[in-house]
Amino acid sequence: MRRISFCIILTLCLCSSLFAIDFEGLAFADYYGNIEPSTSFDHMRARVYYQPTFAGSMFDYALDYEISANFYYDMYSDLNLIPWENIIREAYVSVPLENFDLTLGQKTVSPGLADIFSPLNCVNGEYVTKLSLDDPYESRRGDVMLQVAYYPNYDDSIELIYVPFPRPDYEPSGMVSIEDTYVDIDVDFDNEPYMFSSPHSLFLSYYHYGLEYDLQLSYAYYTDQTPGFDLSGLTMDGADLKGLIETIYTRNHTIGGAYSMNIGEIAWTEELALNITEDFAGTDIGIRNSDITLDTQILGTLWGGTMAQLNIVYQYIFNFDKGSTDYSPEIEDILRRELNGYFNQPLQHVAFAILHLQNSLFHDRLAVSINAGYLHPAVYLAPRVSFAITDGLRLEAGADIKTGVPTSADLARGNLDDNYYVRVKYAY
Repeated sequence: MRRISFCIILTLCLCSSLFAIDFEGLAFADYYGNIEPSTSFDHMRARVYYQPTFAGSMFDYALDYEISANFYYDMYSDLNLIPWENIIREAYVSVPLENFDLTLGQKTVSPGLADIFSPLNCVNGEYVTKLSLDDPYESRRGDVMLQVAYYPNYDDSIELIYVPFPRPDYEPSGMVSIEDTYVDIDVDFDNEPYMFSSPHSLFLSYYHYGLEYDLQLSYAYYTDQTPGFDLSGLTMDGADLKGLIETIYTRNHTIGGAYSMNIGEIAWTEELALNITEDFAGTDIGIRNSDITLDTQILGTLWGGTMAQLNIVYQYIFNFDKGSTDYSPEIEDILRRELNGYFNQPLQHVAFAILHLQNSLFHDRLAVSINAGYLHPAVYLAPRVSFAITDGLRLEAGADIKTGVPTSADLARGNLDDNYYVRVKYAY
């Protein structure tokens, strides 16, 4: 199947090039190494990556299109070649009308006005196991959608997005074993490419872009891309809990808005969202609790032209730790620790800050930046440096450092180890 998909996408790209107005290509090779002090050194990734993009218009500019794809080979991954369902990055057509834009195809969209951790950005699933949190090549995955935008005037727009078969978060599939005192169970991560069993997601937004302020109001009724857990397959065998947990996908309501304005030389953004899951009462520990999230973003320029962006995020988990089971307190504590940690809700009040600093030197040939995050008591540091050898050829390097020892939770998501990377990238 993977080879067939490669041939199909390559054929589409070659055919599209006959009509393309613009063609762009991105190729890089990078290496990631593990530098976590609590573990031995290990190779994490050595990947060769290529991303072609074709874009243009047809029928005398009556129809616009864009096709892009991802191809890679990873020397150290268990799955060396890119999974077939991730090859197509975006492939859509757009029809511009007098007061409407119609778009059909696979696309990535980014609702919300905040750049980092936008609680309104809930349309597309994401790559969970990315090695760097700011990796632009493994961020979110496009969905096949119908997007309708209506423009009643120059400043305002109303947008409706319909996703018939959402794509779940992408994380390693297979069995994960949880073995602890009184617990010996398996979790089956069946990572279906498209959620045919939980179809139909709707996203409705109103946008206002003006000189004085920007505004967004949103409502979404959608399938949560992060799976929940069905615990009905668990049984007691004497004093031990055994059996199989299966992943399920529940439905959410997200209601919220965002506001942005300039205060002198500072751009200030506020984003607020109420997320209502299927288990608002919080009694089912296998389903994520409802929450309300506020993201405050401040963007400005410091000395020497350094761009600075600060995001402060606060999240309140409703009915936190109300879930209960018929098992013993010791078993229930293990399940609660694993499942709450997986949903990133180990606390009722979650607050963290992310600072981004960036500057360019030597006529923009050298770019240096750092991301610094603080979630008490952990600190996250991600220095980055990029040097342009030519207009298209760049050398990049960076590291992702998290203080403390990585969690021992079996259901922990994402990369938990410190790492560094080097990359050679060519864009044309």
